[in-house]
Amino acid sequence: MNLLLIAAIWLLNFAISWWNAYACGKAWAETKAAGGWNRFMCWMGAIMSASGFTWCYLIVLMVGAVQFQIIPEKWGLVGLEIGYVIIIPGVLFSGLMITVDSWATAYRQGGVLNYGVAAYNTYAQIHNTMSAVETMGQAIGDIVEKFSGGGKSSSDDDDNGAAAVIVIVLVVFAVCAGVITTTAIISRTAGSEPLPSLEELRERKRLSEGK
Repeated sequence: MNLLLIAAIWLLNFAISWWNAYACGKAWAETKAAGGWNRFMCWMGAIMSASGFTWCYLIVLMVGAVQFQIIPEKWGLVGLEIGYVIIIPGVLFSGLMITVDSWATAYRQGGVLNYGVAAYNTYAQIHNTMSAVETMGQAIGDIVEKFSGGGKSSSDDDDNGAAAVIVIVLVVFAVCAGVITTTAIISRTAGSEPLPSLEELRERKRLSEGK
């Protein structure tokens, strides 16, 4: 049951990351032409998407490496902690900007859906921030402890050194794969979207500002 739940959460996270990248791609050409806040928000969505993909790939890589006995379980956990420490600043910052934008949209346009989105984004941001406050210190401490290898024998040092290199390579690969996946989806989607005319851009800007 636990494995099914983990698999379901993994699939949901992957689907949300894909949707974020797709939505950014749909708006990419328009926001690139218009610039401003909308362009900034498009980048925030891209950061969130790349972070989500990175986390999904990292879980698969670390679990696979442990299952195939390439690295010990304790190093698999350290790999996940390294990935968490890398992506959480981007997740918190982009999440905060997305939350603020959803508040502004709900205030300007109203509607049950917009208020619901703002409420969900607020909850998710608070949850992620509290989780980071509770776990970041422990994660950094575990990483420092494992890489410092305090008080281990020479043979343990050799094993830990090899595991550390493998973990670093896997983390870097996961980050690169997350960024590349997001970039590919945005590029493919943006390439199918026609660039709006200047008149359309002005009209959309006027509507968004409520004028």
